[in-house]
Amino acid sequence: MMGLGDVAAILVPAVRLIRRRHPEARIDVMTFAAGSELMALMPEVADILHVAPEQWPDPIEPALHSASALACTIIARSYDRVINFDTWFFPCLIAQFARECGVAIEGNHLNLAIPALVDGLATGRLPAAYFRHSDLFIASTFPNISDWKLPWWDRFPDWPRYPDFYLSHCCGLAGPLDMSLAVAADPDLIAAAAGRPVVSISASGRRLHYRGQAALTAALTQAGFHVWSQFDGSAPIAATLARLRATDLLITVPTSTQWLARTVGCPTLLVPGSQPPPHLGADVVADPVIECQYCGSMTCPKALDYPCLAVPAAALIAKAEAFLAERPRRADAVAAEHSAADEVRPK
Repeated sequence: MMGLGDVAAILVPAVRLIRRRHPEARIDVMTFAAGSELMALMPEVADILHVAPEQWPDPIEPALHSASALACTIIARSYDRVINFDTWFFPCLIAQFARECGVAIEGNHLNLAIPALVDGLATGRLPAAYFRHSDLFIASTFPNISDWKLPWWDRFPDWPRYPDFYLSHCCGLAGPLDMSLAVAADPDLIAAAAGRPVVSISASGRRLHYRGQAALTAALTQAGFHVWSQFDGSAPIAATLARLRATDLLITVPTSTQWLARTVGCPTLLVPGSQPPPHLGADVVADPVIECQYCGSMTCPKALDYPCLAVPAAALIAKAEAFLAERPRRADAVAAEHSAADEVRPK
């Protein structure tokens, strides 16, 4: 599993579900970039096969060579089971290489053999869309992977969040999902807040950007909140999680940050833009601002600059204040946890 949000929302609970079924198994994971830092926080994981950014090139020819080398790493370890949960092209390409070398791959791989893929590239018969859309390239041993198509939430409205739908329904890995990671709250952030409620803002995703961040930060500060925002990848994942652990509310667009927050119990106020909120599992959601709000598209069908993200700062602050008024402060909860731990610690 490669994408950071998917590592938090899918791979973390998947490891625990597998551990529950096979308590004696050694579990290794292959993941990308900062995902390795996240998986290092899981005691259930024995080893991490780290994929560096330079090992995932965009051009297809070097990607073929890199995927082949990564597949060799898997093959050399002689695993009893290899499961690919990812639906992106590059991880499925790695799985396909391993599969054609005799590894019994479970989960997702390509629907073309490597020679056919290379021939399609050489002759130009494979359209560019093949590499971008999983429903064009994916094959799988998972029972219901064909249901993993947008907008799946219209066809399966009873599933509350995409991780539950994907793991339980699509992959057949049933059971309660546990995304939690044991990370202590950042004491420096708690001290800097000086008793004020702490709010964090994650305004940028891969395609969706909330352009009112500066105004929202100023308005929140004036309203008595301590505000922070540092989700540019410059801080270690453990440090980011520690800050989220000490945060009362994360205001975020649909991006990996919301799933990082969930691993440490930080509630989220979602500015969903075009994404339908129910399958994203936020604690509170900004009200819609235009009629076509939840079209589900990752490119605006009306060629507009995502007006569905233009939620006024005042509306978000009102949502935040109403939500936090009914909850204990995170700093108080952390202090209570420390006190309880002191009481049970042997003298």
